Amino acid sequence: MLSSRSDRTSAGKNLSVEVAYPRRYVLSRLVRGLTLKSALVGGLLAFAHGAYQHSTGKRSERGNAAMVSLATETLTGAAIGATAGLTGSLAYAFIGGPVGALAGVFGAAVVAGGTYSAIPSIASMPATIAQKGKAGLGYQEPINAAVYTPVLYDATIKEEAPPPAPAYNGPWNDSVVFLGMNPGPTAKAVRLMKRRANVTPIYPSLTPDAIKVNGKRYDLRSEAGIKGFVQTLDLTVDRAEGVRKALRICEKGARDELAQLAQIWARGEKGYSIPSRLVLAGHSNGDGVWGDDNGSLRLGPLLQLSRALPHAATQIEDAFVTGCYSGGEVTMDQYLLIFPRAKTIWAYEAQAPGVDNGATVDQGGWELHTRGRDSTFIPATSANAKKKMAVWSAKTGYHATKPPLTLAELRGKVQWMEENFYRPALAGTDYAWDGQWKIPLRITDPHTGLIRQYYSWLVRLTQFKDLPAEERPYWVEKKHQTIRLLYYSATVAPRFAKSYNKEIRGGYSGLGLKVPDFGRMSRSEALQSVNNYVAKLEKSKNVKPISEQTSTLLERGIKDLDPGVIPDGWV
Repeated sequence: MLSSRSDRTSAGKNLSVEVAYPRRYVLSRLVRGLTLKSALVGGLLAFAHGAYQHSTGKRSERGNAAMVSLATETLTGAAIGATAGLTGSLAYAFIGGPVGALAGVFGAAVVAGGTYSAIPSIASMPATIAQKGKAGLGYQEPINAAVYTPVLYDATIKEEAPPPAPAYNGPWNDSVVFLGMNPGPTAKAVRLMKRRANVTPIYPSLTPDAIKVNGKRYDLRSEAGIKGFVQTLDLTVDRAEGVRKALRICEKGARDELAQLAQIWARGEKGYSIPSRLVLAGHSNGDGVWGDDNGSLRLGPLLQLSRALPHAATQIEDAFVTGCYSGGEVTMDQYLLIFPRAKTIWAYEAQAPGVDNGATVDQGGWELHTRGRDSTFIPATSANAKKKMAVWSAKTGYHATKPPLTLAELRGKVQWMEENFYRPALAGTDYAWDGQWKIPLRITDPHTGLIRQYYSWLVRLTQFKDLPAEERPYWVEKKHQTIRLLYYSATVAPRFAKSYNKEIRGGYSGLGLKVPDFGRMSRSEALQSVNNYVAKLEKSKNVKPISEQTSTLLERGIKDLDPGVIPDGWV
């Protein structure tokens, strides 16, 4: 028991009263009081220090990030103060007297100083844990590789020498422009990424190729609409003409997305800071991105926009093209022309995950690992679906996972598969014969099978840096034809039948033939119908012009799978 003496008055007399308290009670009050007071002092000192650091610009965080940083520092200071107070009060309580007081002060100082000095190590623990967890996520550290020398590629502007990229020294930021060609997946991805970053989304317009500025609607399918929209950007004459050219050469259906990007980049061209990171999301085969029932935003118009607004393009330091076959050496060179000051570019070497099976995980990983100015983190595969990544870094160059083949080996593989698998499938044959076994060729799933394998090797061939320039257009044409064959039954044939219903009915009715439903027919049946139509046309006399036009349409659309008839948005 511990006692205390006090003077009390009773009937005019001073009485000495001794009050006894349990030792445990007194010690607990002492420890609790000193701990709480020390926590309060530590928190106040930490808050004052953090507020001073932020107010003087010595901390880079802004907005919500600054508030989180200040709150974290305040709580850390309070924890240190509480620990020091607890240590000192316990030392005093158990030793007692002047010696106990000195021991308490010394112990509190040791705990406070040691904890404060250990803060950097404690703060680095999440990064250390994340580093060790990379292997579990399927990531690897970069390896040595040569940095690219960009090459020209776009047929419409490759005769012009690429202008030198303007210098840009910041201020950089970690804001993101997310340009998505499919509204549903884009909305989901943007919603998730906004939890961690400042994101400016670009969605497809409800009306294709239409954009509203200050309440006025501009139709970007017409020259007048393009001209009127570009005037709203308030650019110089030469810059405005460059943007108009980019919109003109852009495929219809994707002009509204390109126009929204031009609005953001126009601010950067006039000296304002714009988001330093960019996501291009959609279906892809290495020539850009497109959406379901939407246009195709190819790399040519993006390059033209980059050259028209060079001071904006040089502010982009990180890009992620999230679509199938969006990587490859040649394609990466094209990205470097569009983003001449990039420090990292991420893409997919082959098939990419969908929004529901890993795409948003990869996008979240990209957002995390491209913050700041670091460019050393190189993912080998996607974190969730284990898709192969293709990544370029300004420090270490190009990284891919597939072993390199020589040009002769790659060309030979593609030519062999074309002869044995692709041509029979294009002709509507369901099986190939190897002399002993029937090999199934029928495409039941656009993502699997021999034709998909052929397409993968074909894309690698078109992206091979040493492929002769005069040979590349032939294989690029094959690539566009093959992707349309892969999706022929799933989407191409039904949309062909719907979009060209009037022409098909007019042509077949003019020849007295039954109008077929190409959307429901197999490829073999469709080709037979086209052959019958052409044979009847050649035997007929005084045919109507619509019948001649339909013949050309069927030859290009059904037989040749011509991109001029079948847009990218159908696959």
